[in-house]
Amino acid sequence: RLATRRARSRSIMTSSALMSGAAVAGLGCRASKLRPAPSSSRPARHHRYPIIRPRPDATRRALVRASASAVDAQQAEYASWRESKNIKSPNVEVAYFGDVDDEVMRYRGVKATSAINAGDVLVELPRESCLVLMDDAELPFPEFCTNELWAKLTEQNKWAVKVALNLLHERSLGEASPFRTYIDQLPKQFDLLSQWSDDELRLLQYPAVARAAEGQRKEDDAAFELVRKHSPETLKNPAVTKENLVWALNMVRSRVFSGRLSDEAGRKKNLLPKALAAGTAFAAFLTSQTQEGRWLAVFAMLALVVFDKEPEPGEEGGAKLAYVLMPLIDAFNHADLPAKTEFEFSAAAFRLRSPARYAKDGEVFISYGALGNDELLVRYGFVAPNDECANDTYVYQGLGAWLDANHEPIRKAKGADPSRARAIKDARLETYVSQGVFKNDGSADENLEWALRCALATPEEWRKAGGNCDGFKLGGGAPEKRARAALAAACAARLAEMETSVAEDEATLASGDAKDRARVAVQYRLAKKRILSRAAQKYA
Repeated sequence: RLATRRARSRSIMTSSALMSGAAVAGLGCRASKLRPAPSSSRPARHHRYPIIRPRPDATRRALVRASASAVDAQQAEYASWRESKNIKSPNVEVAYFGDVDDEVMRYRGVKATSAINAGDVLVELPRESCLVLMDDAELPFPEFCTNELWAKLTEQNKWAVKVALNLLHERSLGEASPFRTYIDQLPKQFDLLSQWSDDELRLLQYPAVARAAEGQRKEDDAAFELVRKHSPETLKNPAVTKENLVWALNMVRSRVFSGRLSDEAGRKKNLLPKALAAGTAFAAFLTSQTQEGRWLAVFAMLALVVFDKEPEPGEEGGAKLAYVLMPLIDAFNHADLPAKTEFEFSAAAFRLRSPARYAKDGEVFISYGALGNDELLVRYGFVAPNDECANDTYVYQGLGAWLDANHEPIRKAKGADPSRARAIKDARLETYVSQGVFKNDGSADENLEWALRCALATPEEWRKAGGNCDGFKLGGGAPEKRARAALAAACAARLAEMETSVAEDEATLASGDAKDRARVAVQYRLAKKRILSRAAQKYA
């Protein structure tokens, strides 16, 4: 699949993708002449860097060379720092990828410095190289914030704010921090939905994800208010502005895992999601620990791991939670892969294993997990292009209300048997109708189809099935046909009421007129509409 993606990429990208910043700079003088036709075939990336717009050749060459030189120097310092911390990465290194046009150094990733087999260790980090904060730790930096604030954060279980403050404290130390080099090379800003304007959020044409963005904004505001109220002196530190606190929270909130830090005998443990961005519309989905498909791997940009720490010799109590920032694992980009990314930890080290085979000089991807575009956009700021997100879904909010108001067979069925709605509620199927979920292939949730078969059965069919919902669980017959017709009608109606059509969105992407956030919005809403289109066709 990755080979297919690369085959679709322009040959000019291959020639420059693995160059150092200085090498790319040497091409800057002719980059503006190589502008290709706009394309939406690029793989989903996370590490997007500022676009360098076309400028006069002399100005452009100077800008590109200066930027490339700074990047090379920073990465050389980071590599030296990792070596000093005994962080091992025998077959990978940070690299810059992108087209040699006006998007020089478009994104950062990791390249293979030698051939890699599935299961090979990509990165091994000693625990001492990681920034750790224990969940039950007393205030570790009283000069930075007050005990009153720390106690309030503990009382309200605001662990994310604690970790954000820990990161800001290290950042404020500057040269005195042993993690200064690591922190310096982290992205200086995010482009998550919480930073989008209301007008930009409306471009998504999907209210649920816009509400998730609003939830993030409220969490940011509440965190800053807690600091202002309970530790006002902290805000006198130049490192603790509202903008910087939001930056730290964005580093924290979306990269959380659960596992047990074991001894060497029980070393190999897979990480499962434990606690994710509270208050978002997708929290329940993201925190599911009951499905293998919901296993979340190591995330890009900054890996924040939550694990249970076994007590040290002489230490009282059982296993404890800790929050860990992990260098180098922050540079891997995401791709949908058939195998989950293996992440292991022991009492001594953290290890990331390759999920696939990679050739020398190729980009190395990991899977962030079985995530849909909702999660990718809310938590990382990008979507999978070209309808490649197999885990994407469409949540049809208000499906039940639309059927009640517009679908005549539903109205007739309710009139013929008013008690049917109560039976559906007692079977705990009501919510599947009020908020219908469609998978990427257009298939409706099984419980949604079941509920509609119950709702649309005639009184005679209902009696023959035993007078309860259990008799319609397997499907088939006339109730099945009616349920399918209802789904087809609802999906077609939702498509018709959207501001733009599938064809219009496809044309917008093909034209290249949509840039930056607008392009992401069109990619996102197009993927949602294609799910609805497949559902309408499937059930017609």
